[in-house]
Amino acid sequence: MAREGVFMKIWFGAAAVWLVACPAFAAEVATCTLSADKKTVTVTASNPYSQVMACEVNCHMGLPGGFATVVCVKPVPVGSKDFVMCTSVASDGHPYTQVKDTEANCPDPAAPPPAASKPDTKEKAIDDDDDDDDDDKADQKMQKMMKQKPR
Repeated sequence: MAREGVFMKIWFGAAAVWLVACPAFAAEVATCTLSADKKTVTVTASNPYSQVMACEVNCHMGLPGGFATVVCVKPVPVGSKDFVMCTSVASDGHPYTQVKDTEANCPDPAAPPPAASKPDTKEKAIDDDDDDDDDDKADQKMQKMMKQKPR
């Protein structure tokens, strides 16, 4: 019994380390950097994989009167470190105030694609109803019933 408790503590500890490490790794894959003059955003990415990595990065930037999003989508070469995906200059001379948030979608190119969700069979039957003449007959019957006067 004591061994099971120790095993559980180790397992939970390992899971906690994994949960903390994964977001840190994701944050290191792509970054949004604001220049000193606050007019240019540079998006960089690093590819730790052995294949070219397709990467989409959204940099949510603060503006004096709101926010803007800089979007970069580009393949990142194998083994790249701080590869410049794109740069974006603030429009209309309004400087950015800060990098509010960075969203990076740079999945492992060797990972299998996510399984496509299978539609519910009831929904599929309704959506794939190629037999519209039954529907027409039902509509006609309903119209006929509505025209009849109550007795």
